[in-house]
Amino acid sequence: MKNSILFVAMLIIMGMTSCTATENDPMEQVEDFSSLTSSYGARSVLSSDNICKKLHLEELPGVSAEEACNILSNLKKHNQSVKHSDVKENDHDGICDVDIIMDETISNRYTFTIQLHMEKDSKGTMYYKSFEADCSANTFAWYIKGFSFSTDNATGANKFESPSSIYFKILDEEVKYIQVPVTVKGTYDGKDNKAEFSYTL
Repeated sequence: MKNSILFVAMLIIMGMTSCTATENDPMEQVEDFSSLTSSYGARSVLSSDNICKKLHLEELPGVSAEEACNILSNLKKHNQSVKHSDVKENDHDGICDVDIIMDETISNRYTFTIQLHMEKDSKGTMYYKSFEADCSANTFAWYIKGFSFSTDNATGANKFESPSSIYFKILDEEVKYIQVPVTVKGTYDGKDNKAEFSYTL
């Protein structure tokens, strides 16, 4: 009889332990972090990294790896779709200032804005000057180091590209900072005064 009672008690304890392990399954957390790496090319970065300091990543609200995956999934749905941009010109002293304004709102929550400032001389040659970038998100930080600028010999259109990054502060078993690469690229056709861009996670 005692053996039967002991056996039942052990089954109950094992059942309770099993439920607890399922609720806090470390394998599930590892899988979420693995998804960030395999699906989005995420990599861990140190809090002492210069960009981490510049972006004040320690002030970001922490999210779980699962939450980061969900955010990136929404962003990735817009991959490669081409967006048209506003172009503004301002002539002065034979020089034309050209501003390309790119706005993209995703899931009615995150708005990415880039302004490229360029200059066109009297011969129509374009020169890249500077850029401004902003993101309305408060759960991650977006970093653009700069843009490469070139001319497509076949079409004569100007091309621009930036290897930007999105940063998250991950709170699972410990605090981790991760970097996710995002490529922003586009073209500007001075003849038609049209610009378009796309980005890829």
